Amino acid sequence: MQPICSVRSSPDRRVWFLGASHAVGIAAALLAAACLRLGWDGGLDYLATHHVTLAGSWGILMVSLGTAGLYDSDRWVWPRRTLAAATFAVIGGTLLTTAFLWMTSSWDVARQILLAFAIFALLAVLAMGLIYRLTRSLGLLTRRCLVIGANGEARRTIELIHRHPHAGIQVVGMVQCGSEPRIVGTRVAGYPVLGTDASLKRLVRRHRIDTFIVAAPGEVESKLLRRLRSFRYRGVALADYGSLHEELTHEISVADINDEWLLAASMNNSRPHIRRSKRALDLVGSLAVLVAAAPLAALAAVLVKLDSAGPLFYRQERLGRDGVAFTILKFRTMSAEAESRTGPVWAAEDDPRVTRVGRWLRRFRVDEVPQLLNVLRGEMSLIGPRPERAIFVKDLAGRIPFYMERFMVDPGITGWAQVTQPYAASTEQSRRKLQADLYYIKHMSFPTDLYILLRTVKIVLLGRERSRFVRGTDAATTAESENVACSG
Repeated sequence: MQPICSVRSSPDRRVWFLGASHAVGIAAALLAAACLRLGWDGGLDYLATHHVTLAGSWGILMVSLGTAGLYDSDRWVWPRRTLAAATFAVIGGTLLTTAFLWMTSSWDVARQILLAFAIFALLAVLAMGLIYRLTRSLGLLTRRCLVIGANGEARRTIELIHRHPHAGIQVVGMVQCGSEPRIVGTRVAGYPVLGTDASLKRLVRRHRIDTFIVAAPGEVESKLLRRLRSFRYRGVALADYGSLHEELTHEISVADINDEWLLAASMNNSRPHIRRSKRALDLVGSLAVLVAAAPLAALAAVLVKLDSAGPLFYRQERLGRDGVAFTILKFRTMSAEAESRTGPVWAAEDDPRVTRVGRWLRRFRVDEVPQLLNVLRGEMSLIGPRPERAIFVKDLAGRIPFYMERFMVDPGITGWAQVTQPYAASTEQSRRKLQADLYYIKHMSFPTDLYILLRTVKIVLLGRERSRFVRGTDAATTAESENVACSG
């Protein structure tokens, strides 16, 4: 069956619900803390007088909650982890708020309400989480779906949904299509076959259907899609396996796309506008980080030279946008003769060639700091697919469909594949990395870049945890492909 190119992944209503509820909760906590400490009239007067700095404080705490992953709906499945994440976010946000208020000369009064604000904020976050769990248990954030088709594609779709049980998708049943065997009234993959495609209007009304998931045989697809178009105007969403896989895993399955799909995906955003805004973010962000990280970079340089013999920097040719070669710059984290002994090989997470200092530099991403010079030169971006070596690109491009699509954009220091998947060392895992890169290329925007930066900060501070977007998939394919070129 050809991909349904016109359908984009629908926004996750649960994420929007969590974000909006936390925004309201933090604002209410700020109001409650001010009124508790200063009285009703004094609290309102304080909020009105210092609304700019207090809005900044509100924003800092919202960012802290996002960094801790509290807008990820799966986070709320495990209460203990949620409590730990919420406590960390509020404490970290309060410390940052303290520094912000002190720098803005608003500390004298703010210190009277800060402790109460932190306590109320934590209670608000936990209360909103309980409301979210209650709302989900009542089915208010659940999509009721019909799978159109009862063949192998339909079974594959059901398996995908089962691997993501917290996605809020409720399969009501299946619909028999076209030349499929007469199986109405039976069960397929545990779900009832409710009728044929001729009875869709009745089934939508009776079962309050939100979404059709098309898994029909290829020979009936054109006729079926003409029939389904009318339901789009009635508010029923339309998806196929490829778009559903994209939504649930935040990757794009290269087995379910074609050149037509890639053309449609390339028109989702205004590319010239995105390039201009990304370049501005790259220049401002890289300059700011270079200035802030200068003392740390100087210390790293001294430790690298003291720890092992060899050059301070690691230089190597990589391929950037449009396959143009450039020289990447990093602090050296391996022994100087590492590649001369092994040749170009895949790197492992516990690579024995990494030096003692190099292991710490990698842990906190300090080895990446010199790449900011590549960003300033326009060879890289802060956010994008990792730059690769030509020797690996040639091999992978021959094995993985659409592999060269990742070179349509500037490579990045961090990116969607880097923050959602750990190290890997195989062609299959490189396919997973490409699928994450294709997802980023399709959806890249300023909010997406900001979210990736927040997740990068979280990984640097707390270490990597298994991503919610790959949870439930085959463990053999849940890693990011990073070769020695990316970790020298």
